[in-house]
Amino acid sequence: MSIWPMKLFCRAMVNKFQTIRSGLYPLWLIGANLSARLGGMVILLIIGHSFAAEVLGEYFKALALIGLAITATQAGSGPLLVRLAQSRSFVKARFLVILRLVIALVSTVLVIKYAAQPLGQFWPLMLMPFACALSPDWIVAAQTRFSRLGLIAVLGQVTGIMVAVWASVSQSPDALYGIAPAISLASLVFACLFAFKRTGNDSDLTVPARHGENAVGLVGFTLLAGFLPNLDFVLLGAGDDTLFLAQRVFLLCAGLTAAIASTLFAKRQSGHLRDFWLLMPMASVSLMLFFWPEALATLIYGAPSDLLISVLQAGAAWPMLFALLTRQILILQEKTAFRLVGWICLALAIITAFSIPNVGTATDVMVLIELRLAVLMVILSACQRYVITRQVTA
Repeated sequence: MSIWPMKLFCRAMVNKFQTIRSGLYPLWLIGANLSARLGGMVILLIIGHSFAAEVLGEYFKALALIGLAITATQAGSGPLLVRLAQSRSFVKARFLVILRLVIALVSTVLVIKYAAQPLGQFWPLMLMPFACALSPDWIVAAQTRFSRLGLIAVLGQVTGIMVAVWASVSQSPDALYGIAPAISLASLVFACLFAFKRTGNDSDLTVPARHGENAVGLVGFTLLAGFLPNLDFVLLGAGDDTLFLAQRVFLLCAGLTAAIASTLFAKRQSGHLRDFWLLMPMASVSLMLFFWPEALATLIYGAPSDLLISVLQAGAAWPMLFALLTRQILILQEKTAFRLVGWICLALAIITAFSIPNVGTATDVMVLIELRLAVLMVILSACQRYVITRQVTA
């Protein structure tokens, strides 16, 4: 009796299993990232119920400002470093890390110059851009060892939770301003341990073609994605504590979206699976913010103001808009024909913010922020439509 039909059956079953595993992989990814981001939610719950809204508002404003410096340091070069590591261009990667340190220094000086708080209060936050510049997490990402990335995030968040508990018990503003730096420094230490641990297996490194040609667009688009969660809040919402209290919720959404997007980028995931796993979590969050903003605000801040609840409900579309914009960036960022589009959109976002007059309440500012995200998404969607049209007519 021939065993050929049995071989065909076994091969079909193996292919089916691989297909199912490929489909379930993003589910594991979302679960891992949710576990890591849960630490940020726990920290927010601890300090949200322990400090006055005015103190938290000042702290979150300082975090938003230093977040711009961290984005300038890390976000633009992170994906490029992943591609350089995958193509084994480590000499170029070293120069890029040095450039990250220079950017961290310059951006930190600018933050000190423009920050409203005295340096003696928020100086621990100044350590964060340098920790991000030196972090070798891009090596782990290049090897597609996402379980290690999740573990780095979890260990960093555990460190932050311990400092948050200390801040809550001691009611110390100094400890409050030490939470975020503790997370960054702990993540740096664990990233170094995992990135430089010998595994004896380099098979995960691949050699993508023409990464040099795509570098300009890659950096521009990733800077755009990195700046957006903080940029409009800093430029349009200065002086409004309520808006920055709401922003912490949106930043948790942006962090989850960015983590999923970076993994999809490293895995070169495309098509419906990419869209589903990128958009589905944020669609759920947007629905929660629209229908149950009071429950969510009460969970985080204990006794939220009516204005904070209104801002959260007005910003319900923000997580979904950011996810859609991230999708467009993933599609376009390595296409050389659009290498300047990300830079142009970032310049437009910055320049137009200075020309917008005071729009009034925090709720109005939140709606304006969403409209600006929507305009950027329309621009990038038009670029994608152009790509599709050109491919059809070619």
